Amino acid sequence: MYDFRAQLTYTDTRRLAPFGEGCALFSALCACVFVFLIGFTDRRGLPISLLDAFGQNTPGSAFSVCAALLGLAAVCVLFGLTVLRYVRFWLKKTQKDSLYFSYATAGAYLAAILLFSACNADGERRLNTATVVGLILVAVGIAASVVLFLLAKGRQRGRETAVRYVAAVIALLQLLTLSALFSTGVMAEDDRQGLALLFSDENAVGSRTAAAFFFVFLVGYAACNVLLLERLLGNIAQRRKPTALRAALTAVCAILAAACEGSIASVSDELLLLFFWGIPGFAVLAALLLFLTVLADTLCARAAQTALQ
Repeated sequence: MYDFRAQLTYTDTRRLAPFGEGCALFSALCACVFVFLIGFTDRRGLPISLLDAFGQNTPGSAFSVCAALLGLAAVCVLFGLTVLRYVRFWLKKTQKDSLYFSYATAGAYLAAILLFSACNADGERRLNTATVVGLILVAVGIAASVVLFLLAKGRQRGRETAVRYVAAVIALLQLLTLSALFSTGVMAEDDRQGLALLFSDENAVGSRTAAAFFFVFLVGYAACNVLLLERLLGNIAQRRKPTALRAALTAVCAILAAACEGSIASVSDELLLLFFWGIPGFAVLAALLLFLTVLADTLCARAAQTALQ
């Protein structure tokens, strides 16, 4: 078993790695706490939280309930695994630290916001204060963790290392872009709305079958997003691990979700149709760029490894 922390014996003279892991644990803890506070407020100040989804009783509420259950379960389970891995590492029962599980927990928190937003988004709704604070704390914890591990590894040179870092940053930006696009909901007659709002009554205009497939593929994208996010962050903070398969699955789910989005609701005006199709189209381009970025990084790494042999 590869012991990454043991490789830092000569470079981490200031013992920064434990603090880096601590910052990652902080982000995971914040994710586990603030996932219960995810919600929105509209222009009138009326709140709607993730926990309110369990009290909804409309035809579209099933989407909100599934999103809430999946988000809560994923964050809580991953945080439990994070704590377990940290205790086992501290007791020297394993050589692997809790960093990747911490990053996965933070990613699951972002995925929970994505799914809940995709179901309850509205042009008049904004993320509530607790969600914004949670996002800031999680982001600060992850950033501090990555920086501390980079300092612990010391100065690294070489084309392969530079390409790995640049590709990871570009891929992370594409992941965030995709999540932001999908969190705006789906096409409606005059605006973009969440699935729960779009199908809030029996006479809603739109394909429920397409909406169900969109939600399934969106859940698949969210799950792959978590797996790819923790791997990309780990590639920067610690060492390279394979990411091409995860990137491919993430891109496929994103493209399928974007394709289904166009079949959910009809728009009569041609200009509106162009506007509404612009977001799914941009999501497809972002997904393709994500995969091509990770693929290029993978090929570069293989070429560097072959040159050394």
